[in-house]
Amino acid sequence: MFKGISSENYFEVGKIQRSLLPPITRNTVQIPGRPGEVPQSSSLGMAKFTIPIRIKEENVFSFNEAKRVIARWLFSDKPEEFILTKEPDIYYNAYLEGETDLDEILKVGKGTLNFIAPDPLGFDRIETIGKLISESSQVKIGGTYKTFPYLKFTVKRDITFLAYMGPNEKDSVVLGSEVDIDTQTAKPKEELVFDDDMDSLTGFGWSAGSTIIDGGQVAGEMIATNQTFTYNDIGTGTKWHGPAIKKGLTTPLDDWKVECWLKFDTTKDPKMIARAEIYLMDVNGAVIAKFALKDIYRDIANTTTEFRAGDISTGQYIIKSWGAKRGVYNNFWGLLSLKKVGKTYECYITKIVNGKHTTRMFKRYTDVKSKYSTPKLAQIELHIAGTGTSPIPTNDRINFDRLKVWKVNTLAQPAEVPYIARAGDVIELDHYTKEVLLNGQPRKDLLDPISKLFPMEGNSAVTIYPFDAVTAEISYRSRWL
Repeated sequence: MFKGISSENYFEVGKIQRSLLPPITRNTVQIPGRPGEVPQSSSLGMAKFTIPIRIKEENVFSFNEAKRVIARWLFSDKPEEFILTKEPDIYYNAYLEGETDLDEILKVGKGTLNFIAPDPLGFDRIETIGKLISESSQVKIGGTYKTFPYLKFTVKRDITFLAYMGPNEKDSVVLGSEVDIDTQTAKPKEELVFDDDMDSLTGFGWSAGSTIIDGGQVAGEMIATNQTFTYNDIGTGTKWHGPAIKKGLTTPLDDWKVECWLKFDTTKDPKMIARAEIYLMDVNGAVIAKFALKDIYRDIANTTTEFRAGDISTGQYIIKSWGAKRGVYNNFWGLLSLKKVGKTYECYITKIVNGKHTTRMFKRYTDVKSKYSTPKLAQIELHIAGTGTSPIPTNDRINFDRLKVWKVNTLAQPAEVPYIARAGDVIELDHYTKEVLLNGQPRKDLLDPISKLFPMEGNSAVTIYPFDAVTAEISYRSRWL
């Protein structure tokens, strides 16, 4: 089985050859005056599978077509799932290497396929999932080789640190820092001051009055539907035109972070032109920053993103891009975030797929001359628009899903220790890929340098501190030599 497709669809398989173990390399060192060498470490080489095959078709023409189909199936630039059907519960990550010569006689061909698995170990196809129900929990790992677990923590109260230990002395993972009660206090780096889940426009302070937009006119109507804000109609005009609504903050902010989750999809018709924008304003309604998603290309779907400090006339674009290549941000559902602390702006955009941040872009800009960073953030405006008579996505394909505004605090460290996670946050650590996620966002900066994302085998204990602050889950796939 390769890529989930059985070889029985294409050819007969002969006697498969593979070694009992992957190649073993012993690393040793000579010590003067001592006979022999001293063991230092060992390593495993790649696993190899040699597979003789026989292709038989009804005639030469179908034989030639079968070769092309098989070639398309077998070719891959990266290792794919590879299964020997006599071990159906174990898979390897392998791909084809070397020559694939065939001895052909009319409608029959014989040859040999050589697969290599850079990671020589087999994995259980079924993942084991369990809960860690006490401060120190026993975990029974199957397989014949150590494996790397995946741990997920749902935070029950605000924490400045989280630590857990494995069965060996150096098996420890530490995030953040604990608080010395004699000399330190815990304080949030960011305080949530505004959180709108887009359930209703009525009675929550949103208004269409005194709204302004870049390069066009406010027209039409914004509505709340299916827990999103979107357009009911966008009015008419020769330039950009569409509805806008805004809302004031209780207290203007010097340092802030604004996050918006939204959907933006113009892929149904390449002639669609649209934009979804978030304007940040001071107490007088002047624009102090903006971030947006736009498709401004008439004959191709190509979503771009913009982040700007200041207004349209004198502002500085920090990001104005379609990403790594055209179409990267098409069919977008994800997060746009703009943060300002002092004179420094941080821009972040990411798609969110299965709860994880993907296709990310981050950029930092410092307003050295203080041209844009002095006014306080006092109002937020949301805007959706089309241009002229060009088609626009239906409102289920372009909408605002959630909006949060945070007050950013400057901490007096080390006396003030920052919280690393708040109640409801989810922390995930993948010991195999070395990935650390906070609410789906990569956050390896939280990891203490002493940490080791350790493997486990046999009967292993996992000890968690502070256990009462989290609910913990562990998952893993047993590995086999």
